[in-house]
Amino acid sequence: MSRLSPLHDALTLCTFCPSLCHHACPVAAVEGRDTVTPWGLVSLVHHIETGSVRLTDDVAHTLYRCSGCRACTEACLHGQDVEGILFTARAEAVARGRRPHARERFQHDQAPRDPWWETGPARFHPDPTVLLLPGHRDLVSDATAVRKTLRLCERLDEAELACADASLLDVGYDLWAAGYRDEFALRAERLRQAVGDAAVVVVMSAEALYALKVIYPQVNQALAAQVLHVSDFLLPLLSGAVVSRVGGAVGYHDSCHLARHFGVFDVPRELLRRVLERPPIELRQREADTFCCGGTGCLGITAPQTAAAMSEEVVQMALEAGCERLVTFAPECVGGLRAAAGERLRVDGAITLIDEAVAGDEA
Repeated sequence: MSRLSPLHDALTLCTFCPSLCHHACPVAAVEGRDTVTPWGLVSLVHHIETGSVRLTDDVAHTLYRCSGCRACTEACLHGQDVEGILFTARAEAVARGRRPHARERFQHDQAPRDPWWETGPARFHPDPTVLLLPGHRDLVSDATAVRKTLRLCERLDEAELACADASLLDVGYDLWAAGYRDEFALRAERLRQAVGDAAVVVVMSAEALYALKVIYPQVNQALAAQVLHVSDFLLPLLSGAVVSRVGGAVGYHDSCHLARHFGVFDVPRELLRRVLERPPIELRQREADTFCCGGTGCLGITAPQTAAAMSEEVVQMALEAGCERLVTFAPECVGGLRAAAGERLRVDGAITLIDEAVAGDEA
């Protein structure tokens, strides 16, 4: 049976809706065409499911014009899971041999440019109780933020957090988003086994957090460990820490996975308030209304120009708000935002900002 058959009622509902979520979609906003609106994309899936449109390579390519940001679901009166529909449609296309993007583009196995577990604090352990899992290819290949996180733990007298072999593994989110479900399931099993007996897994990537907490259980690979985002892990550690507050006009960008997938708004802002001289500047679109920067849903791989235009929109909002610096707690957002900003605006992961501010008890 087709993966699309169980979605028939949802597909029909979207197809005959007058596109009331059109305004919410960042992909449609930057591309300016109805084909890539949630209505247009789900209608296309409906026509594939009913057989009125043949699933060709070109048709399959169109299905990848979605970042999975769920802005449309937030706006939908019926709460339609457009992300789930389109990602399932990609899986159906892959299963039928329609693969406009090769599997290898979504497999991230590159070795780190430096042995980051051997630099700075000695924080590599074969079987740690609290495991640091970067969870995103950019963090593994250029592990500056990883080293800063480990250094923060040294300063904050946190002795248990450590890296292990599992820290080098990709969680497989891009494979899932691209529709390569079998390959994703193998990745998930490999990572679950590598996590071993860790009691807590601290994840630095917001999309990886979503993969571990929501998608892994769907393929029977749920982790036994408690899974925490790095912001939740760091907040209690900052109580009583010696902080040299960072000045300047610093804005905060909500990532889609933290804000819309998990409803996490307060913890990142509280962390920033503890290390900034003044509260972080809020962008025009924030929290559940945040504008997706195009850094997730494998959009940067399948539609890089669209993803770049979405990042530019976020940068423009930051500049309009008077920001000199923009930070986010999602490393998947940093690269695109930094490329879009150029010299106009400094873009950093929030870990960099906290690392600047926290002096440690020895100060």
